Amino acid sequence: MRAAPIAIFAAFLFLPGCLYFGPSQPIQSGEKTYYGTNNCLFRDPGLDCGATRAYYENGRTYLDLSLINRFGKPITISGASCVLYGDTANALAHAYQTEAGLVSGRDYKNGRLQCVDSQGNPAPAYPEFRGSLIIWFNYDDDLDRSIRHVAVASMLSS
Repeated sequence: MRAAPIAIFAAFLFLPGCLYFGPSQPIQSGEKTYYGTNNCLFRDPGLDCGATRAYYENGRTYLDLSLINRFGKPITISGASCVLYGDTANALAHAYQTEAGLVSGRDYKNGRLQCVDSQGNPAPAYPEFRGSLIIWFNYDDDLDRSIRHVAVASMLSS
């Protein structure tokens, strides 16, 4: 008999917490609609996602990319790609090509990196985005500039 009042009391504490800490609502900014919660994490240390956020506009998903160099030495970014989760095999073919130097502790910005599927088709706007951010780069002291390093981050936005 005592379990029922305790369960009711716990429900009154639990439910408001779920509503308060539950899924975030999208944020409208001009034509862009940013996903409410954005999680980005590189598999290996060196690059930091910084303030990278996914958004959708006109039915397509993009990244507002803001990377921070944590390698401790300068790098040159040569390409960036945003692909749907699991579609990383052909990511280089659909990469945004660039030549951006990035010294240690500084950031690289690209406010409109379009996300694509494995065929290069624009990724549609879903209620949730699961994808990968792939960056190709060289250290400034690399002897062979034709060999590029790859950094992969997982993106989850809802």
